Parts: sequence; structure tokens; C-alpha cells
Amino acid sequence: MIRVVVAVVLSSALLGAALPSAERADRERNAALATAELEAIADRAARLAAENDPVAPGRTPAAITVSIDVPQPTFADGGRVRIRRDELRWEPIDGPNRSVGLPVELRVESSIVLTDRARIRLSLRRIDGDAVVVARPLDPSV
Repeated sequence: MIRVVVAVVLSSALLGAALPSAERADRERNAALATAELEAIADRAARLAAENDPVAPGRTPAAITVSIDVPQPTFADGGRVRIRRDELRWEPIDGPNRSVGLPVELRVESSIVLTDRARIRLSLRRIDGDAVVVARPLDPSV
């Protein structure tokens, strides 16, 4: 009986010591995965602008659909991806935000907040004489 009690106490102590490390690793993993997703958006927006000509509003623009996989946490709290004008950001519940630089101008109608897998449509338009990539969600829940 004493062996069982000692084993349970020792197991609890080891779990208590290991859990903060597992949470930290999960947060860092989520941030790395989210940053990679945001960098893919930035790369596709840059490629869209480099390989196509922008068109005036009302005409059919060059466009691409990008799937975004927001990381789901295992041990730590999750987060969300936020896409705003000229900003791609990972916002974890716990920890610092991480932003990805954009090589082209990015516009959205309103802030896009993603907490799960979603699809974003990027289109290249000419607005006020400038080439601008416009992002909009394709999924109705976003």
C-alpha cells in the first residue's frame, strides 16, 4: 500500500514539474505554425502582385485562394489569426503576438479573425492608382 502511495505522489510531482514545459513547447509550436501560415499568405500576395497586372474596380481581378490552418493547442491555450489592413498577426491567448511583414499593400473590408481552418481569397486590384491586394474570407462563418 505504501508503494502505491509513493508511486502516486512521485508521479504527481513529475507531472507537475513537466507540465509547464509542455505548455511552453505547445505555445511555441502554435506560434511557429501560425507564423508559417501567415508567411504563406504574404508570399502568395507578393507572387500575385509580381505575376499579374492590377485591374480597376468592377473588372475581374487576378485572384488566388489561400487555405489557412490555425493551429489547435494540445496543452496550452489557443489563439487566433487576425488579418487587418497591412497586418497579418498571430494573437495567442497567453504570450506575445507575432506579426509577419507584408511586401505589398493589403486591404480588407473589415478585420478577419480566424480560429479554425478557413479559406481567404486574395485579389489584385488597382485602387487610387496603386496595386493593392484585397483579402476577403470565403467561408460564411468568418
